[in-house]
Amino acid sequence: MKKFAQRPHYMLSSSATLLHLQTSEKGLSDFDANGRLNVFGKNALPKQKKLSRIKLFFRQFNNPLIYIVVVAAGISVMLNHMIDASFIMFVVVLNAIVGYLQENKAEKSLEKLYDSIQQYVRVIRQGGKKEILAEQLVVGDVVNLMAGDKIAADGRLLSVEELHVNEAILTGEWRPVKKETEIIEEEVIVSDQKNMVFAGTTVTQGYGYYVVTATGVDTEIGKISHFVKNTNESQTPLQKKFAELSKLIGVVVFAAIILFAILGLWRGQSVEDVFIASTALTVSAIPEGLLPAITIVLIFGMRRLAKHRALVRKLNASETMGAITTICADKTGTLTMGEMRVSHVLTGPNELYDFGKSNGAIHTKNGEVQGYIKALQIASIVNDAYTEQTQETDAEMIYHGRPTDCALLMAANQVGISVESYRAKYTQIDQELFQSEKKYAVRVHEIENDKVRIMMLGAPEIISDRTDFLDVNNVRMPRKSGEGKQINKSLEELTKQGLRVLACSERILTRETYNRLSKKDRYKNMTLVGYIALKDPLRHEVEASLSKAERAGIRLVVITGDHATTAKSVMLELGHNIPESKICIGADITDMSDDELQKQVKTMKIFARVLPEHKIRIVRALQKNDEVVAMVGDGINDAPAIKASDVGISVGNGTDVAKEVSDIILLDSSFSTIVKAIEQGRVIYENIRRILIYLIADDFSELFVFFVAMLFGWPLPLLPIQILWINVIEDSFPNIALTTEYDSKKLMDEPPRNPKESILSKKYKEFMIIVFFVSGISAAFMFWLVNSFCENVELARTATFALIAFDSLVFVYVIRNFRRFIFRKDIFSNTSLNIAVIVSFLLLLVGIYMPFLSNFLGTVPIGGAIWTIIIAITFAETLIFEVMKSVLFINRKKSVTKV
Repeated sequence: MKKFAQRPHYMLSSSATLLHLQTSEKGLSDFDANGRLNVFGKNALPKQKKLSRIKLFFRQFNNPLIYIVVVAAGISVMLNHMIDASFIMFVVVLNAIVGYLQENKAEKSLEKLYDSIQQYVRVIRQGGKKEILAEQLVVGDVVNLMAGDKIAADGRLLSVEELHVNEAILTGEWRPVKKETEIIEEEVIVSDQKNMVFAGTTVTQGYGYYVVTATGVDTEIGKISHFVKNTNESQTPLQKKFAELSKLIGVVVFAAIILFAILGLWRGQSVEDVFIASTALTVSAIPEGLLPAITIVLIFGMRRLAKHRALVRKLNASETMGAITTICADKTGTLTMGEMRVSHVLTGPNELYDFGKSNGAIHTKNGEVQGYIKALQIASIVNDAYTEQTQETDAEMIYHGRPTDCALLMAANQVGISVESYRAKYTQIDQELFQSEKKYAVRVHEIENDKVRIMMLGAPEIISDRTDFLDVNNVRMPRKSGEGKQINKSLEELTKQGLRVLACSERILTRETYNRLSKKDRYKNMTLVGYIALKDPLRHEVEASLSKAERAGIRLVVITGDHATTAKSVMLELGHNIPESKICIGADITDMSDDELQKQVKTMKIFARVLPEHKIRIVRALQKNDEVVAMVGDGINDAPAIKASDVGISVGNGTDVAKEVSDIILLDSSFSTIVKAIEQGRVIYENIRRILIYLIADDFSELFVFFVAMLFGWPLPLLPIQILWINVIEDSFPNIALTTEYDSKKLMDEPPRNPKESILSKKYKEFMIIVFFVSGISAAFMFWLVNSFCENVELARTATFALIAFDSLVFVYVIRNFRRFIFRKDIFSNTSLNIAVIVSFLLLLVGIYMPFLSNFLGTVPIGGAIWTIIIAITFAETLIFEVMKSVLFINRKKSVTKV
């Protein structure tokens, strides 16, 4: 098959378009579709251009701190100290290699995770509706559209029902375009092609079908996709902060080295010795592995979040997760399983109990079943769900659609109702799709004797306003009769149980009357057929997760379209009896000013019967109170609030619109997944703090030793080449291994951090200063002790060299968790860190005891006595650090805000 000739399909009728594309309203056969897929290729756009491995490697050098180190190497070359220059570059390259390997590994893992997220579309194939991957769409496919869908390919509309599409991504016009099917007879631009839909745009309202006319690079958005390929990824706010911090560190180190050089020259040391020592100190004090380590921390954090079923779409979201103070979420699918099942059907005085356990058998109080059948029939017809039979012979039917629609259709199928048979027998002449603002849906069919049947399904309070009669065993009775009062009492009992209740009603008119009445009047004087109650069971792990969130100072605000009693019942099951004073109804929000709402959100725990515009107002009101808000949603009506929140979270089975504006997609919509994601967000930030303290405090302590030696007139406590070797031992392997740290214990026992505070808050700065002085004094003491008593400078330098390297390898375990003591059973639970420490310790021993290398480094073998002193000093340092951890982190009083 050849590609179809390009034609302006908006100037053709829908039937002419189908003819031109050699398809029909019944869609393609699987055979034809596979053949076209081979000709047209996958329906996919070119992916964003990625860094090659070579560029990724050289990116490790794009760092102001590295520039300073390279300048230091250049000075060594100028002074003809080629060995020092070579070793400096060896240290730089080694750091770059380790950083590259970890970043490349992490990015490959993320790429696999992103590839696992697929977009699905509903198509007509071989006359039946089914779901396929969007990339498998071909020209000629007939696609079904519903509110919330992201359109996967360009196409000509075949039928529409109040279809509105947001085409801002293509045209820049923010207002949704109302679509139609009529031919456009003159040539117009894309934004005026109202009978066409385009890939990348989103359905905001309505329903329709279209035939695919272009896929992949042939679509309108595909034609401009080359701009996407060459777009560079911007830095996150945190990465920008560290870039600025790196510049500041560079300035401080440069100033310190200048001061050291001046003091050295003033004391009569040769210019060459001063410059070489200064160069070595520069390499030692500069934490050149800082920026690569931060990038790796963020990427590994994204990996861990993905393992917890949370896919990060925007890198800065992983930073913000740890600062969240409030989670706004609907109860459905988040606190509950999100798998609705019909539990009761209430018609007249009769009630159907435990429907989900009946296996299709109908049990009633009075033996009458007709009312139940009629109620379920209406619920299954006023319904957008559909079924698909897999190829396996004994496979169960697969239900596609919104959870509520699927539950209603499943219940109807259980009692033998065939929706397909009804639709084949009776022609549908009108419909109104469900919208959250209206809270009802309608289907209208022609039936026997030239009559019309109007069926309505929706919220009980909406349906009640339109019903004057009650169907009791096929007998119409006034709603105000005794039976009507009884069914109202039963309805109250159902809602008190936390069940979601829908009302079914109908009206049968003659065709002549139906045509004469306005749409508004058609929906009056309807007959209530019954109520259908649905149950969504709680997720098992939510109670423990909610308790964990409370301990962490995170507040849950339930925002739902359901009744307040339903939401309250769910929270009661979770052990939270919410008083009426902390429940707000959507109608009340409408009457509130923004200032009044800002006050209300401080204490409210449940917002019920809310509209889409209420959700975004609630989020903004919380933010005005300095809350860091995570908004969880799945529908198109949630999208504005998701976008406005600090971290927008959409669920994996949500609409494409919600996913497009979200920062994180939950593959599992459970509340426990959100709490785990927040915990990992805190781990990410804690890892960044660990690396900062490890690199800066430990590296700067070597500066302290040199200044002490300079002040007291001692010989250089370390040779330049020894400092460089320490840099290899300390910074290369343990530093990168710290990026894999995952110890999160007790992190969730503290309130959220203030997003406005610096990366290192006061207590972390205090701890870092203590490390700086304790490590520096210990190293100076070691040099003085050995040099004074042994009168051997080489031995003193070696002992100082060994102490600085050894205590840094122990210190890395001290900072594994600031809220737990080092003396615990699981201190060696991080395998990557253990391996890094072992490798670094072997490098230390090799540098002392291997003759060739010891001659190169200027070290001498040290005996058991000195090693005993080294271990004793390191133990004393560790005790001091642990005491300070206890004072600053472990025993400090926490003021956790309770939910």
